[in-house]
Amino acid sequence: MNELSGKDVDLQERVRLKTSQRTELYSLTPPFPKTNFLMEVSNACNHACIFCAHQKMKRKVRNIDKKLAFNILQQAYDLGTREVGFYATGEPFIVSDLDDYIREAKRIGYTYVYLTSNGALATPDKIRRVVDAGLDSIKFSINAPERKLYEFIHGRDDFDVVVEHLKYLGEYRRESGKDYKIYVTGILTKYTEHMQDEYHKLFDHLCDQVVFKYVYNQGGYMPEIETYLRCEQDTSPRRKCNLPFDAISVTCEGYLSVENADYEDMLIVADLNKTSLKDGWYGEKMQDMRRRFMEDKLEGTLCDGCVHRCLKQGKPIIPELSDIDEYVFDDSLVKSRVEKFEKENPLVYVPMAVDIVHPGHINIINIASRYGRVMVGLFTDEAIQSYKNKPFMTYEQRKTVIQNVKGVTEVVPQLTKDYEDNLRKYKPKYMVHGTDWREGPLAEVRQKAIDILAEWGGSIIEPDYTEGVSSSKIKKEIKERG
Repeated sequence: MNELSGKDVDLQERVRLKTSQRTELYSLTPPFPKTNFLMEVSNACNHACIFCAHQKMKRKVRNIDKKLAFNILQQAYDLGTREVGFYATGEPFIVSDLDDYIREAKRIGYTYVYLTSNGALATPDKIRRVVDAGLDSIKFSINAPERKLYEFIHGRDDFDVVVEHLKYLGEYRRESGKDYKIYVTGILTKYTEHMQDEYHKLFDHLCDQVVFKYVYNQGGYMPEIETYLRCEQDTSPRRKCNLPFDAISVTCEGYLSVENADYEDMLIVADLNKTSLKDGWYGEKMQDMRRRFMEDKLEGTLCDGCVHRCLKQGKPIIPELSDIDEYVFDDSLVKSRVEKFEKENPLVYVPMAVDIVHPGHINIINIASRYGRVMVGLFTDEAIQSYKNKPFMTYEQRKTVIQNVKGVTEVVPQLTKDYEDNLRKYKPKYMVHGTDWREGPLAEVRQKAIDILAEWGGSIIEPDYTEGVSSSKIKKEIKERG
């Protein structure tokens, strides 16, 4: 990310560069980073996100020593760094004097100072303080665009509070005339990867940009993500990582780490309480890790599991700086949370064409919502034309309409009259369909759906067909009336 600087740079481009394979950086002694500097002001957090190792962290909770932090900020600046973010494994707004760190960074000369927060503790008073101290951008991590999913993923029902704080960020920007950027990021899981439109609908008018990232085994601490949370669209067999070559990650203990999400100090390469940042960056331990990355020989480190997307045991790079001898993986917490959520909020699949919304559609959705999270499989234009006339509205127009119907959690495309692909892809607990398909040409389709659902214990719910109303009938009457 050394090519980028300043708050006017597109956030999505920053993310792209950070996650791209940039082999020009690969050197045992790369240039000191200009932009990618994260300082962990605290490793405490008020949320327990399901994809985050913080929920299992045994490391002592603390805030960084302010004097040490200021010293490291000065060292980094003297080495050429011009941007700094005050966050890592914890929630920065837990720190009561967070504004002091921002003010000091701006005093030193940093051109871009930023925060990432879950937003729950970002009260109006705290927002004013960090903004007035010179903050250049703030990013709220909102990992579901819907309250029930948000509570499941974040471990807290703070959705409404966070949205209110996000609104205040915009209000204070207008009131103060301060030129700071407001972003929303969504870490996408298999539960939310198809909900990007919902994100944009909710947040586009409240922030400058919405950016998405696929969930992954950050730092190697969460291999269970591959089993329980990985996005279907994320098909890469390995992670790309430039962090050892292009990122300064300073922990709240004052350690230099290979990874900015080092929950148990397993990836520490230098103690900045005892050595300079420059010596740590070019030191033996960091060079050895760079060599391992360049040669793809990461065995024995947690990085191995992160890069290769699997479970790999690891030992601390510097044992005396970690409280544990070896990281022991335990997926029971994530597993139990997923199982509880799935049991209490099963997925309900509702296939629909919805050319014209009528009471029959509303009735079906109302019934479906009693059983769990409603996913509408909306027939594409091509799918509709395969068995009847071209729809009045396009797929995107129909999607906009159905997304705004109460009870609908998400909308996905139904590509054919055959439901097999979507049923196998999403594996719903229930499928809801009117009784009109029990006889006639759809009877075989119905039986096939029953057989597929039975493979994982799913079943079909068939409410009585709403008599006297249909899209075809409505369109016919409209045509007759001229």
